[in-house]
Amino acid sequence: VAVEFDTLLNEEWDTDVPHIGIDVNSITSINSTSWDFANGQLSNVDINYYGDTKTLTVSLNYPPNETSYTVETVVDLREVLPEWVRIG
Repeated sequence: VAVEFDTLLNEEWDTDVPHIGIDVNSITSINSTSWDFANGQLSNVDINYYGDTKTLTVSLNYPPNETSYTVETVVDLREVLPEWVRIG
């Protein structure tokens, strides 16, 4: 499982615009949203998993103007990950 902040324009694998994507057992995103990459600006990112709905959500925003982008997908982490994982 990976969250990608992709600025490489490569139509062979993904969309042809910068995007935030969620990948599961593939380098192709199962869900993504286009993203206005603000070169050099600091951003805040929240990655949350809600076990009750099996929803993985990624939100990025640029303070102080609060421009935000969100992508989510349903994935059962128990089915795609081993019992013990490292995050980083």
